[in-house]
Amino acid sequence: MANRIREWRNRRRMSLAELGEIVGLSRSEISKLESGSRRVRADHLVVLAKALKVAPEDLMDKDAVRELIGDSAVTRPTAASLTIVSARRQNGTITIVTDQSSVNGEAPPQIANVPGAFAFYMPDTSMEPRVPVGALLYVHPILPPRAGDLAVISYGSEPPTLASVERRSNALVAITGANMPPLDLNDPAVTHTARIVGMWFP
Repeated sequence: MANRIREWRNRRRMSLAELGEIVGLSRSEISKLESGSRRVRADHLVVLAKALKVAPEDLMDKDAVRELIGDSAVTRPTAASLTIVSARRQNGTITIVTDQSSVNGEAPPQIANVPGAFAFYMPDTSMEPRVPVGALLYVHPILPPRAGDLAVISYGSEPPTLASVERRSNALVAITGANMPPLDLNDPAVTHTARIVGMWFP
């Protein structure tokens, strides 16, 4: 999928190593993303846009951006009856906390009137999935995740966790943390998956 990461990196007079250090990727990983030999995931797109001080739409085609992170990556909605839950880093993963509080305003279009939809703020950026701290992620509890998506995964009796979804061989797997093994989404212990359909970040 074509992107303009190299163009904007050059405009910002940044080397591959400098950009990689900011976003937590190696020089070779940045090079692969620029050349298209590695697929740009939702979490890549968000942190690269933040680091290069551009909108995600400046790095990729608008339709591709909408497909990856939804329509609300730049403009924050006014959020009515949207439930915002807590999230924290726990045992190497971003865990969604069950205590909830509602905020006033309108939900973004992609989760307006969707039963059970919610959002949460990213607590840190120390490990995978890499999303800027403070980003507000919108969760659609009905849409299943696809390769390249971010998702909230419920596994067994564990609390729901944030994951990036990849295709490996013929299976979709969830990456919940840098030191955690991939989780096959066809595993019977996976009780629920919910796609991240958009995000807003300051």
